[in-house]
Amino acid sequence: MAISVAGFTSRAAAKPAAPDGAAGEQVFKSNCVVCHAADGTGSPTGKALKAPDLHSDAVQKMTAAEMVTQVSDGKNNMPPFKSTLSKDQIAAVVAYVRGAFGKKK
Repeated sequence: MAISVAGFTSRAAAKPAAPDGAAGEQVFKSNCVVCHAADGTGSPTGKALKAPDLHSDAVQKMTAAEMVTQVSDGKNNMPPFKSTLSKDQIAAVVAYVRGAFGKKK
């Protein structure tokens, strides 16, 4: 019985970190869906604030660096997140937005 408990404890301690995609999705769900909606098209609040559709060419043509700057510093009605999110979280959410809402060619 002691072996089972020890095995359980060591598996819990050895749990791998979430991959970047999962981390980006979690950041998005926790911080972005209020305005951008889960599907990226914009919630009623976001549409009232003129938050862009994340599928749009205007958003998807932005470079990763431009997106990082916008998330970090804010723009128009979008608040800055550099005080609430780490650089890694911002990079992860940018990667998530580009992958999840990017147009498939």
